[in-house]
Amino acid sequence: MKKSLLIMLGLAFSLSAVSPIALSHGSTEPEHGGVVKIEHDLAFELVREAKSVSLYIKDHGEAFDAESLTGTIMVLGADGKEESELSPAGGNKMTAPIAIKDGAKVLVKVDSGDHHAVTVRYSF
Repeated sequence: MKKSLLIMLGLAFSLSAVSPIALSHGSTEPEHGGVVKIEHDLAFELVREAKSVSLYIKDHGEAFDAESLTGTIMVLGADGKEESELSPAGGNKMTAPIAIKDGAKVLVKVDSGDHHAVTVRYSF
């Protein structure tokens, strides 16, 4: 009885020591000063700029070619809802001419055409 309790406690401790970040196939450390979210084994870094946003996509730590991707971004703020198209901007970068104010909720949807779309949620 005592031995099985110790085994169960050891197993529970070892499982709790493994963080979800380590299991997520990508780093949550921003490389461009944005906010990183992991969805479907892809890392999405959303960077706010004065009048636009940039979205950087990585797959298992490597840049994911965004040229064939399409996407939309929706910003829900105190002023209401605003939407814009995300366009490839070279390499793993997509951009949209939309501003995100503090306190806004953001919904990013990226589609590759041959797979189902990935939706990522942010709060600022």
